[in-house]
Amino acid sequence: MRYTDDPHMDFLRHEEELQKQLDELPICDECGEPIQTEDLYDIDGVLFCENCMEGHRRSVEEYTE
Repeated sequence: MRYTDDPHMDFLRHEEELQKQLDELPICDECGEPIQTEDLYDIDGVLFCENCMEGHRRSVEEYTE
């Protein structure tokens, strides 16, 4: 990105570019946010970010006696 003598316009242009990049990212089906990490979880076509998947993590001990 080239900078001009107008810092306000430079800022707006930079924000617009960042928003374009976010708009291209896959969306987590649970939280609805763009997935900004390198990895995501795709379970039968349903996409999850790492934070949402961590919320589903359980210990096997919870399901055994």
